[in-house]
Amino acid sequence: MCVGAMGVRRGLGRNRRRQPGDTGAALVEFAILMPFLLLLLLGIVEFAWLFSMNLNVRHGAREGARLVAVNFQPSAATGSAQTTEIVLETCSRMDAVAGADMSVSGDTGAVGDPGQVAVRVDNPSSLTGFLDWLYPSELRSTVEIRLEQPPTWFDTLQEPCP
Repeated sequence: MCVGAMGVRRGLGRNRRRQPGDTGAALVEFAILMPFLLLLLLGIVEFAWLFSMNLNVRHGAREGARLVAVNFQPSAATGSAQTTEIVLETCSRMDAVAGADMSVSGDTGAVGDPGQVAVRVDNPSSLTGFLDWLYPSELRSTVEIRLEQPPTWFDTLQEPCP
């Protein structure tokens, strides 16, 4: 506040009276900016969704590699049946696995040989659908690990998650 020569207080930021032609100016400005603000908000949500899906694929590959390394065998099955059990267990440990493929491969030799697990999701699903053109065609993660137990699973197998 400012005090003038006569002691009258005058406000520095007095409200001006509206002119007859600017009654909808704020609404027009909001309508112009709203698509950009919405695109920014949806872009942030889509990026977070894609980042989460990528982490899920990487987590699945690590979990599968760990199961391969310790020769996961919940039943007496061996060979390709055991590999199917490894794939099913890995898929159950992943969150959003719709359309995920998993492949298990390695030297079925001795302890210390490498085993490899790859998880791939084709055309990851978009959350809002506005930014599908930014999505990659697939998410993929491959993990190689040394075997800790003698393997009884089948050498190479690729299966989809149920």
